Amino acid sequence: MTTAVRRYGLTWTDPDGAAQASAGVFDKQAAIRRRRALKAAGCTHVKVVKVDVGELPQPAI
Repeated sequence: MTTAVRRYGLTWTDPDGAAQASAGVFDKQAAIRRRRALKAAGCTHVKVVKVDVGELPQPAI
């Protein structure tokens, strides 16, 4: 029996309106902490998204 490792990334909009996406992947708890930090910094539309191995999230346009 194997355990599936889930990877998460983040997408958000900077306070100046630029769409961004994380350049790395996180486990679930680290992604939630990063989401809170981004919101505290004034970012909007912050979302935690699942990513597959070898992929990174794409910023929303």
